[in-house]
Amino acid sequence: MADPSSKTATGTIGKQVARPLLTVAQARERILERIAALDAETVALTQARGRVLAEEVRSERDVPPFANSAMDGYAIRAGDVAQASAAHPVQLRVLGEIRAGAAPPASLLPKTALRIMTGAMIPEGSDAVVRVEDTAEHDGTVEVRVAVAAGTSLRAAGSDLHSGDLLATAGRVVTPGLIGVLASAGRVAVQCIRRPRVLLLTTGDELREPGEALGPGQITNTNRYSLLAAVEDAGGIVVDAGVARDERGDLIGRLEGAGETDLVVTTGGVSMGAYDLVRGLLEERDAVTFWQVALRPGKPLMFATVSGVPLIGLPGNPVSSLVAFELFVRPALLKLQGRTDLERPRLTATTEEPLQNPPHLEQYFRGVARHDGGRIVVRLTGDQGSHVLRSMADANCLVVVPQGTSEVAAGTTVEIIPLAPIF
Repeated sequence: MADPSSKTATGTIGKQVARPLLTVAQARERILERIAALDAETVALTQARGRVLAEEVRSERDVPPFANSAMDGYAIRAGDVAQASAAHPVQLRVLGEIRAGAAPPASLLPKTALRIMTGAMIPEGSDAVVRVEDTAEHDGTVEVRVAVAAGTSLRAAGSDLHSGDLLATAGRVVTPGLIGVLASAGRVAVQCIRRPRVLLLTTGDELREPGEALGPGQITNTNRYSLLAAVEDAGGIVVDAGVARDERGDLIGRLEGAGETDLVVTTGGVSMGAYDLVRGLLEERDAVTFWQVALRPGKPLMFATVSGVPLIGLPGNPVSSLVAFELFVRPALLKLQGRTDLERPRLTATTEEPLQNPPHLEQYFRGVARHDGGRIVVRLTGDQGSHVLRSMADANCLVVVPQGTSEVAAGTTVEIIPLAPIF
C-alpha cells in the first residue's frame, strides 16, 4: 500500500523516503541514457555550420577540375628557361593573356609564353609558371630572370580531391572549412541531424519582464532570457512557453505542447516549497526519475517525463539554473544533435584563494582564470551566492571542488571548466 500523502498547493506529494543523493556524474548519466540522437533532415550548406552530418559524403568531381596557376606570372615551358638567370635572362614572345575563368587563347609553342593570373587554366604545351616578380615585359616580349623546374607554381587537376574521395563520415561536425570542401565537391546540401526543439518554461507569480515596474516581492525574470540564450548557444530551437503562474491549471496548460518538442526545460517549482508546482504535478503522475543532486549550486534538480518527452527541471535561483544547465541540459542537447563531445574539456589551474565546501556536495564556483607564465591561475568572481547572477556573467570558468573535499588551500591545483577563452 502506498504511504499516506499530504495535500499541499503543489498537489498530492507522498512522504519522501530519504535516499543518498545522486552525484553529478550519476545524474548526468541517467539523463543521457534517456537521450538519443534525433532524425535527419536535408540542410542547405549555408545553414549547416555546427550541425552533425547524418550521412557519408564523397566528392562528386575532381578538385580542381583542371590544372591551374598558383601565381600571377607567365605560363612557360620549363625547358625554355633552364639556363635563365638575372645576368643572362631568357627572352620569350608573349602570345596573350589567360584570365581566371577563361579558356587559354592559344597553345604554348617553344620560346613563347602566356601571361597568366592566379587560378587561371594552364594552356596546352606549358609545364610551369614563372612568377611575375621574376620577369619584365616590354614590346610583346617577356624577360625571364630565373630558371624554373617543370611543375613549378602549378596546381594539378584533382590535386585537392578526386571524384569519389571520402570527404566526411556521419557524426562529423560541419565546420566552415568542411562547408568549403563540400561546396567545391559539388554539394549544395547535406543530411544533418535536426536541431532539437526545446519547450522552455519559467514559473512563479513573482516574475516580471525586464523593464516592468516591480511591486513588493516581485523580481525580474532573468532565467527566461539567460536560458533562451543558453539553449540557442547549444544548438537548440526554443519553443517559449512563457511564465506559468503558481496555479496548477496554468502549469498544465503551458506543458500541453511538450509532446511536439524533443526536450522540456523548466526553471523554478522543483524545490520543497508549498508552491513548487512542477515537482508536485509530475510526482503525482509517477513521472519523476530523480530529484536532487549532490551539487552546489543546483541541488534541487529534477529529471522527469511529460507527454513522453524528457523534462529537466532546473532550480529557480539564476546561478543555480545556469550551472545546472551547463552540467545537464547542454550535454543532453548536444547528444540530441548527434554530438559525442558532450562535456567541455577540463583544465587544471592554481587557485589564488582558499575554497570552502560542504563535503557531501560537489561545488562549482564561478571563477576568472588567466595565464601566468606556464600555468593557469584562477580567482573567484566575488560573492558566490546562487542569486548573484553577475558572478556567472563575469566568469570565464567554473572551479570544481569534488565531493568529499571540505577545504582547498590557496595555491592548490584545482580542476576548472572553461566557459570562455582564457587569456
